[in-house]
Amino acid sequence: MTVVVAFLCTDGVVVAADSMLTPSMGGQGVGHHKGRKVCRVDGDQIFAFAGDQGLGARFQIMAGGSHALAGQVGHPIDYGIALTTSLTQQFHNTGANPATVNAVVAFQHGADSHCCMFEGAIQPRLLDIHHFYAALGSGKLSADPFLRYLVDVFCPGGAQPTVRMATFLSAWAIQHVIDTNPGGVAGPIRMSVIERNAGGNAVARDIPSDEIDQHLQAMEDAVQSLRDWAQALHNAGPQARDAEPPPQAPNGGQA
Repeated sequence: MTVVVAFLCTDGVVVAADSMLTPSMGGQGVGHHKGRKVCRVDGDQIFAFAGDQGLGARFQIMAGGSHALAGQVGHPIDYGIALTTSLTQQFHNTGANPATVNAVVAFQHGADSHCCMFEGAIQPRLLDIHHFYAALGSGKLSADPFLRYLVDVFCPGGAQPTVRMATFLSAWAIQHVIDTNPGGVAGPIRMSVIERNAGGNAVARDIPSDEIDQHLQAMEDAVQSLRDWAQALHNAGPQARDAEPPPQAPNGGQA
């Protein structure tokens, strides 16, 4: 299994993934090992994939080699369409099935950061301010509802998060899928972002493991806060009920 989570943020992009890789032969999984499924590529881009490892590697090479095109097209979706067109032809030439790989490419177009999801037969879809998060891979069924819950809690009114908030939400979502799908997905969590540096320029970087660990600790702190709230509610419940006066009947007597 694989789970990839992506956020288009007010100040950049966040893409995260688990590390489980499942080599296959004839469509049959033959083993498990860990590897990186999200990383920076040329042109301050981020690439991540879910599905066939070999086709994912070919997609990554194509994205890295095409980075200059991202700044030349008229609209950001044109870059995604160009990648789809080239990859579809390449896969056709070698008899590969494009439906066996999904991917994410985050890139700059002008002054803005963009995040393009490649789903189905590697069809491009840009995230936007109204649809600013998504999940890919076989872990999507677990990730999607939990992402909706996290966004409802931490992004009130459906507002886009910042890169800092989205790294926290992405780490929590990936960890949730790892915890609820034992044996199917596995850590360590990997994450890359496009964000503004001190000079105001958008740059891509891989998030180090210690920084991800800080977000996981923040997740534990948030969970503990909920437990403390629940315990306080439990402790205050009976006393609060005892302190309440009995309801009054319409004639002024007790009900």
